[in-house]
Amino acid sequence: MPEIKFETGLVTYDLNGQCQVCFNPTDSAFAERLCTAFETLDKKQEEYQSKTEKAADKKEIFDAIRSMDAEMREVIDNLFGTPICSTLFGNMNVYALADGLPAWANLMLAVMEEIRLSFAREQKATNPRIEKYTKKYHR
Repeated sequence: MPEIKFETGLVTYDLNGQCQVCFNPTDSAFAERLCTAFETLDKKQEEYQSKTEKAADKKEIFDAIRSMDAEMREVIDNLFGTPICSTLFGNMNVYALADGLPAWANLMLAVMEEIRLSFAREQKATNPRIEKYTKKYHR
């Protein structure tokens, strides 16, 4: 059977040497899911801060933190379509701070930056390639 192969733009990314995710960084559907997930996670971050400030005792604080960590992990895992959080973060709470931001935010911002760079790179490559094929097939 004849086979047609073509580029889909899917890229496999290594995340901190812990796990891999695969997505097309110029896929607007993925970018939209990423933005939606980021907004959801940002709201959960605000809720997390509010709950920990208002909690009366340590048990209440730790119960809230554990529950919210699980919710946050579910949002991230759903975004990538694979359970990466347990491998990527291990037992660390995704609200833990690193370089001034929660660990979840560092991941999301790194992915957003990759999308931004990929869009810019692909846009530069698009026009010359289209011109080449237009000249070749438009006779």
